[in-house]
Amino acid sequence: MSKQEPQEALTRTVTEKLSNDRVVTIRPMEREDRELESDFITHLSPESRHFRFLGGVGKPSEKLLDALTDIDHDQREAFIALAGDDSREKQVGVSRYAVDADGTAAECAVVVADDWQKAGLGTLLINRLVESARARGLQRLYSIDSAENHKLQEVARNMGWDCKTNPDDHTQVIYTLQLNGA
Repeated sequence: MSKQEPQEALTRTVTEKLSNDRVVTIRPMEREDRELESDFITHLSPESRHFRFLGGVGKPSEKLLDALTDIDHDQREAFIALAGDDSREKQVGVSRYAVDADGTAAECAVVVADDWQKAGLGTLLINRLVESARARGLQRLYSIDSAENHKLQEVARNMGWDCKTNPDDHTQVIYTLQLNGA
């Protein structure tokens, strides 16, 4: 990966063509994306919501939406994937991280709309997180996920993430990616 100005890595908007020829725009999330985020979560399958939130989330609460869209682009970062034209864009994926108190690592999460999975969007969103984390000088990204999420397990291993069973909860796995050169 070529080294670029950190600011560019953090703020740019990109348009990408997926393996199924669908096109998405990926950009930093803003507070104004609250309605898109609400619709996105509401329309995820129960399985996808369970894997994302490790529990029963149906219609997202106001408190959850506040937390998910309170992005300061410093300690909390998120990238939103959009499809459609400007008059009718819909969210089809999101990746995010929150920096730990020590400032060296961040917990991250990625979710892709059910009908947009298996086309490379999750990988693009993860790569955007990694690029942003490196630009910020973070040393490590990690994610705590359901051990039943076999799709994520395959993607994470293919991308070089380490996978270990959570010692505190055998129904969960912890994925870790060391960010070399950070």
